[in-house]
Amino acid sequence: MQRRITMLHTHRAIVINGGAADVVIVVEDREEIEVVLDYRGRGLKRVPDGAFLFSGPHFDTVEGRHRRGLSRIGTVTVGLPLSVRQMEATSGGAIAVSGPSDWVHLDGRKGITIGELTFGSLTSSGPIVVGRAAGRVHLYTHGGNASVRADDPTELVISTGGGDVEVSGQWQEDALDVREEGGKVTFRKE
Repeated sequence: MQRRITMLHTHRAIVINGGAADVVIVVEDREEIEVVLDYRGRGLKRVPDGAFLFSGPHFDTVEGRHRRGLSRIGTVTVGLPLSVRQMEATSGGAIAVSGPSDWVHLDGRKGITIGELTFGSLTSSGPIVVGRAAGRVHLYTHGGNASVRADDPTELVISTGGGDVEVSGQWQEDALDVREEGGKVTFRKE
């Protein structure tokens, strides 16, 4: 079953708590924040919308860790407007982000996939895939692989706990810092 919740964007930072659920973030041309909860079970219908999407004094929060009765949230899909400049997401599952992302901190236990990243830090035990990295980008994996397409970043730090690293694209030698621990490292400059 699905539950859809919307709220006008207040131009604050976004904090997403995914709990054990997978988190899908779509940054696109829209005016409001939209949250779609895919869940199983019953009992979630009686929970007010404000328990899942609310504004605080400093940021807007999406909460996907709620358990009510026999309900279990499997996926939290968040639609964000392009005006969102700062976001933080935490999930026990995987995190996938499509659309441009400026100031980002993501922590996804099962992996992270992001299309475009200008400034941010990504941490995961699973694989990390970055479609385009520019600006200052830090990737930390605990045994997972890291794959990055660099677009002349000012700083690109990759630290793995034994996973493979693949970097392609354009970068300055002094901007790249790879701290691998036993994994295979592949560089492909274009």
